[in-house]
Amino acid sequence: MRNKRYWFLGLLVAIALTVASGDRSPLSVSFSSPSSLAQAPISAPAKPSPTQPSPLPVAVPLTPVATPPLPLAGTYQDPAGRFKVGLLKGYTVSPIAGSVLVEATDGNLAYAVVTQAQPQNGAIGLSPGVDNENLATVATTVFHRGEGFQPGVPQPETGGGMLMNWTGSLTIAGKAQPIGGIVLVRPSPKHMLLLIVTATEAGAGQVQPAIETLAPSLQAL
Repeated sequence: MRNKRYWFLGLLVAIALTVASGDRSPLSVSFSSPSSLAQAPISAPAKPSPTQPSPLPVAVPLTPVATPPLPLAGTYQDPAGRFKVGLLKGYTVSPIAGSVLVEATDGNLAYAVVTQAQPQNGAIGLSPGVDNENLATVATTVFHRGEGFQPGVPQPETGGGMLMNWTGSLTIAGKAQPIGGIVLVRPSPKHMLLLIVTATEAGAGQVQPAIETLAPSLQAL
């Protein structure tokens, strides 16, 4: 369980370092025309050649499942006044460098919220469903420091943002174990809020209930 926590904390520190610089200036990502996006889409990795290692399995689909949402125990409000998000009952809270990590006590599920400033040349994602690929590019740019982070296919969400499943790996005792989850990007005029839910295989069944509970609670301030 400690190794899981170290991975989650390490991911958040990497995110925080990325966002600490990125929140003061625009992302070094090209938000260009749809034609250029079509030339380099954000999608699941291609099938490997025989000389490449097998890809990680998709840990968590975005297909809704018949599971009840998880209960909330309160709300976390960003000290800088940028966002608020629900706190799942029984989870521990660790504010780190302008971000926050919220983790299950067994270490099998965690989530974090980070912010990214909108580009200076024009906010993206303010028209629901229009900028899903660009929002996916933002998420991939921010979270690519995670171990083996591989983005899935972006989909619109009811709150006006973008949902995208993802996979990665967690190395424990020299062995890579699959992890995965969902990223929610919720744009506002000044910032983009990025909520990432991360789970080990043991916690994969809680990802969908977690995102269903947390998505309505994520709000820009």
